[in-house]
Amino acid sequence: MDIDTNLVITQDMTGVRGEVLKHLDDVAKFTGTDIFLLNPKHADPEGPTSSYGNGSDQKFDQRLRIAIYGDPESSEHAKTRVLIMIDKVVCSTKYLFGCRSVLTLNSFTAPLTS
Repeated sequence: MDIDTNLVITQDMTGVRGEVLKHLDDVAKFTGTDIFLLNPKHADPEGPTSSYGNGSDQKFDQRLRIAIYGDPESSEHAKTRVLIMIDKVVCSTKYLFGCRSVLTLNSFTAPLTS
């Protein structure tokens, strides 16, 4: 899964937001999966998205990657929870683009119970 860097990095660009790391840790613990937040990957200069003069300008895809490992059912559960977190972060940071309510980061750090 890919996520825009500005959604998870602190505003002063010193690291990942604590709320995001805590939520990913909580989801991993609750679902029994391993969740990794990975650096952007190198863009393939020979790939289909590169064109003349464009492939060398963009050496990295600017999105971070989230990798989830575990059994299929647990991985899908964790992926759903991470996607919900991303959706809530996007709604809280981009209210003007159609989200109906402003959500804070604290709204997705509630304990995971079922």
